[in-house]
Amino acid sequence: MPKISTLKQIYERLNCQEKTVNGVCWFECNTNADKTVVIFHGVTGGKIDMAPLAERYVNFGYAVYAIDLPGHGGSLRPKFESYDDLADWLNYTLEQIGRFPDVIISNSFSSSILYHALRTNKIPDHTKIIMACPTPDTTILADALQKISNNLPENFSWSVYNSRPIRGVRVAVALKTRQKAAWNWLIESERYKKDNLTLRDSDILTTLLYENNPYVHGIALEYQKRITLIIGGKDNVAPPKTASIMHELLPEARIISVPAAGHILHFEALGAYPEP
Repeated sequence: MPKISTLKQIYERLNCQEKTVNGVCWFECNTNADKTVVIFHGVTGGKIDMAPLAERYVNFGYAVYAIDLPGHGGSLRPKFESYDDLADWLNYTLEQIGRFPDVIISNSFSSSILYHALRTNKIPDHTKIIMACPTPDTTILADALQKISNNLPENFSWSVYNSRPIRGVRVAVALKTRQKAAWNWLIESERYKKDNLTLRDSDILTTLLYENNPYVHGIALEYQKRITLIIGGKDNVAPPKTASIMHELLPEARIISVPAAGHILHFEALGAYPEP
């Protein structure tokens, strides 16, 4: 059996370079390619998590830019008060990269940013959109974790969050696959975020989702045909009704359902991400 590459090794194999420009940090790979994919991770994640996706789209012939969300990894966190601010940050990020995105891929929380940016006409025309794990609603488990993190002192809650028992529970709950690679990658990701994130940075973003959920508004029909949604059937963050909610909001969008997958599709259902 071939040895499983770590996330870091995947980026190294692709000869990706880490770059920071004006407070935005990313990995860039295969930059001589004509087509461009920009990838955004979810809250408490990092660009390190997007290595398998980066490799997939490099193999499809794309230049890949995997971005750190604000306050995550190497990206600074400006002051955010609304989803308009987040959509502006997304556009600002594209300006720092300096390339027109043929495709933007979002995962979990970043899908809500992309959704709002689309709805408010802040995404370049003709850019194709792939939204994985959208969260128009959240499960009781996700709500409970959000409430706990908001009500405990930051230092204490972050130490609890990163304790070995809680980390083990998080890994076991998040993944719905027995694939060894997915488990190895998630454990590596959990170790990485301990030194590259604060709970407050992630809470600020998730609180915006809870208080100003952008999925209550639809998107113009002319934009919907360029959207692909990928939804796991065993997601512990977004409830089973997610697919029906998103279909009601985006009747013209393509929906890819992965019945046996959870919330970390870029680890456990990599093959569901289509070639645009």
